[in-house]
Amino acid sequence: MLVSDFPDLSETIKQAVVRAIAAQHDGRLFEADRLYAQMVRHTHLHPLIANTAAGFCLLKGDFAAAWSLFEKRLDLPYYTHRPFAALPQPYWAGNDASGKRLLIFCDLGLGDTLLLARFLPWVRERVGAVALQVNPGTAAFWRRRLPDAEINEINDPLPACDLRINSFCLPRLYRADAANIPGPGYIRSSEDERAFWHDRLGARSGLKVGLTWQGNPDHVRDFERSIPFDHLRQIIEDPILRDAGVNFYSLQLNHGRNDVAELAAKGRVDDLADDMLARDPLEASAALTDELDLLITVDSALANLAGAMDRPFWLPTYKVPEWRWRIYPSVDFTEPVAAPWYGAETLFTCRERQDWAPVMADMLTALRERSALS
Repeated sequence: MLVSDFPDLSETIKQAVVRAIAAQHDGRLFEADRLYAQMVRHTHLHPLIANTAAGFCLLKGDFAAAWSLFEKRLDLPYYTHRPFAALPQPYWAGNDASGKRLLIFCDLGLGDTLLLARFLPWVRERVGAVALQVNPGTAAFWRRRLPDAEINEINDPLPACDLRINSFCLPRLYRADAANIPGPGYIRSSEDERAFWHDRLGARSGLKVGLTWQGNPDHVRDFERSIPFDHLRQIIEDPILRDAGVNFYSLQLNHGRNDVAELAAKGRVDDLADDMLARDPLEASAALTDELDLLITVDSALANLAGAMDRPFWLPTYKVPEWRWRIYPSVDFTEPVAAPWYGAETLFTCRERQDWAPVMADMLTALRERSALS
């Protein structure tokens, strides 16, 4: 969602939002904090501003304020135009509803669906039955993990229910904060799928490293989230890593997958995309997350999957990482700490926005050290 998509916002407010977002992404967090604070004091708080400010509150580690602001996002057209919003059933308040059937609408991207799945055991203790509307192409994955729930996909007919809730409302109902968020390890790979990929990878010696570099190009920050593939060449073609027997595997699906064709033809990378797409891609991704020694992935659904599985991965990312990976709870924003959602990630952050060369150099050094120890 872009500020320009909302003609009902005044030019003054639009400029303030743009300044706040720019300050946040540039690392001028104290300035961004003041701008967001000014905007949320408005009597008639626009849902776009509330949604944007909520993300900044999570970056600050102010969870209570974030969940309250996030509720206002439900007034955005993205939500109000969906059939789910027109259902007559009441919203669940987090109370005991042991005789009721709850419909959970997974209203955001796959990465957030994976992140929020940690709350499902808590939900299932409080309701009689659960139905989930999940991201396109993922119903089979969730059915294997939630066999007693009705699972269908967004844009399928809405199932019957007594109560409903949007998935990103669950943290507010749980009163999630840095101290009590359910930890990772709540998603596991399929043993059968893992056996297939164990055979597919073969008995190669040396470190097995999976790679992705391109996220969804429709993402509003894809221009600085995804890494131009040429930046990865110095790692893939590094002679020291080659001599150490490091094996690279491309897990890049759809967008950007053709970038690797040349190096795959040379035998520098094993491109797994065709085999993954011929199976269940999400199930395959989970199995490979277990079978590989390390993932190097941009901020994407795969990063959230690895985090949810509590498997090690390296995340080359923004100058100011998303709240999923790092928070800035100190008053002056000078002492960032790891975000509480996952724990197995290692961040390699840009020193300046979109400047990937130092990030690649740091990862190359770290991978040489890692391969020497394997």
